[in-house]
Amino acid sequence: MAALESRWIQTGDLSAAAGGTSLVERVRLARGYPSDERSVRILEQPALAALHPGRTLPGATAVAERLEAAIRAGRPIAIYGDYDADGITATAILWRTIRAIKPDADLRWYVPDRFEEGYGLNEGALESLAAQGVQVVVTVDCGVSAVGPARRARELGLELLITDHHHADPDGIADATAIAHPALHGREPAPFADLCGAAVAFKVACELCRVWCGGDRIAKVLNESLVACLPLVACGTVADVMPLLDENRIFVACGLGAIQSTRIAGLRALLDDSQLDRGKKVQSSDVGFRIGPRLNVTGRLGHAAEAVELLITEDADRARAIVRTVSEMNERRKRMDREFFEQACERVEREGLADAGAIVLADVRWHEGVVGIVAQKVAERYGRPAILMAIRDDGTAKGSGRSVEGLDILSAVRSAAGTLMQRGGGHAFALGVTVAVGDVPEFASRVSAECAARSGGKPVGPARRYDLEVDPQELTPDAVAALDRLRPFGRGNPEPAFLLRGVRPVGGARIFGGQGTHLEFTLPGAVRVVWWGGAEHAARLAPGRTVDVIVRPELDTFRGNRGVQAILADMRPAQAGATA
Repeated sequence: MAALESRWIQTGDLSAAAGGTSLVERVRLARGYPSDERSVRILEQPALAALHPGRTLPGATAVAERLEAAIRAGRPIAIYGDYDADGITATAILWRTIRAIKPDADLRWYVPDRFEEGYGLNEGALESLAAQGVQVVVTVDCGVSAVGPARRARELGLELLITDHHHADPDGIADATAIAHPALHGREPAPFADLCGAAVAFKVACELCRVWCGGDRIAKVLNESLVACLPLVACGTVADVMPLLDENRIFVACGLGAIQSTRIAGLRALLDDSQLDRGKKVQSSDVGFRIGPRLNVTGRLGHAAEAVELLITEDADRARAIVRTVSEMNERRKRMDREFFEQACERVEREGLADAGAIVLADVRWHEGVVGIVAQKVAERYGRPAILMAIRDDGTAKGSGRSVEGLDILSAVRSAAGTLMQRGGGHAFALGVTVAVGDVPEFASRVSAECAARSGGKPVGPARRYDLEVDPQELTPDAVAALDRLRPFGRGNPEPAFLLRGVRPVGGARIFGGQGTHLEFTLPGAVRVVWWGGAEHAARLAPGRTVDVIVRPELDTFRGNRGVQAILADMRPAQAGATA
């Protein structure tokens, strides 16, 4: 089955954009960026001074005060993290801060095993930490909904401090000594609440340093330690796909601006392995596609303990050794991605699931740490929610689901088959789920029927969004260079995309690349368009044909020549009446 035709959606406010005098200004107006003084300052020149103080994060001061008391008293402390990139960076941030405060603090860290323990706090881990003499457990990126484990912590005599950002039902909040969270029911939210676990940990770290120093004048060594952690906050924010607005924009802009000068041995080794050489400006896309996957892969195929050690070690040789292992894991993960995707698509076609309300598959060949990535690709290909599960030796099928725009997969699954889930959770676009192998057919039937009812039985298809419709002549080097002022790009602030309507390629298309898989052509105005992986569509660009395209322009300075290169996001035949 061919990939579904995309829906093209113009997301900006055209009437507002009409007031702009330049391309970048029109994009800003179309997107409706806030125009108050602080927001404009953050957009034009994001700086640390615009961050809200750590004490404005609800619960941060309470957690900091309990940590300070524990450190001064010499009580054994354990940082309990999560196994994804956000949790890993959050663990490293708090670890480095406490070590900077008191290098000989009785400190350890713990990250659960994805396969044996699952996500979040668990009673067995708390019992093990208590047996080791730990007295204080502080979580990062988890714990707010761990009602049972929190109760067990009290029984064990552990003081439990929680820092988290995940949603929690009002009647399902863990009972802890203190909870730092940007938006808990019943409390005034933080000035900006859409923070990841690493950002929450950083704000708690800032407040801990303030409390330790007895006021806002923080010791130089502690201030330097906090600044050194900013690249970790940036990595956690991008990897957890947080909206790059307000404080997140500051964290990512400042963190990535400082990342090439990092003294964190593991981060330096990751940059080198990702071919992000010194002097090269690191973008959010580099974190999303190079650094983030390398941090995540340890939790997917091994144990995230390696990634935590990578970000806290001071031994450059050890850091490089870990990165070599991580890189090998990442290459294996990419091979699994391709293999599992092919297998899943083959089963969809063979079993006639292309028209199902949702695609639900379980397979003994699949790895539970990778199926979530593959589920996303399946959902995009068929325009329907997809849940892929790995069949395990214990008689369960465990995996992940991904949805399509406009359909809340977590709500649908809970409504249709919640009683069949042994474990499950997530949000509107993604969920994790465990069911008994024998229940998979019934689970699939119920979920498919519910999703079909909610979508009217129609495939949704991927959405291609663009900001404005422009003429190719407007994509000048100066205009495109000015768009860089909107960086960093990511969720909530995507890379600008433009619709070019009724254009006729100049001189036809050319296939290029070592494997002959890419396509390029030129538009009026000397705009070079590159379609990565688009060689199979060369015939659609025969001489004389006009097309509509959505492109993301970028400045091209190859061999010292300054020009515009536009990355093609989608193409379709020109609409009737369009002109070249």
